[in-house]
Amino acid sequence: ELVLWYNTMVDKAIERERKRKTGWRKHWARAKRACTLPPRVRFVIGWLLMWGIFAALSMIAVIYSVLFGHATTKLMLFSWCFACTQTFTVEEPFMIAMSILLPWLSEQLTNNVLVGKIFAKVVSPVSSWCYTVANWFSVNR
Repeated sequence: ELVLWYNTMVDKAIERERKRKTGWRKHWARAKRACTLPPRVRFVIGWLLMWGIFAALSMIAVIYSVLFGHATTKLMLFSWCFACTQTFTVEEPFMIAMSILLPWLSEQLTNNVLVGKIFAKVVSPVSSWCYTVANWFSVNR
């Protein structure tokens, strides 16, 4: 039964390769390679896009400051700076430490490397999602 399954898989792989070399995919791959931009051009486009987003967000901040006045703008900038400081000094180091320490701790407690790997793959993203949702609810109550 295993040999039959293996032969079926090999036949399917050979058929896929044949279709890729002879069918419409051959032309699609050639067109894709011809239309792909060089790495430098993609790099420049990426930076231009980032600078464009920065300029747009800066203009939004200027528009807010004109609409709300000096005192409100000062409070708004203070709250933005406080939020950035809290994120980079409290939340990010905590999440990084949790994503490293929890798998290590579970490995040490169970003496099983596989448990630590599973913990790292499953629990760390779930804990970060729960933390994000908890922050969202605490802000939007």
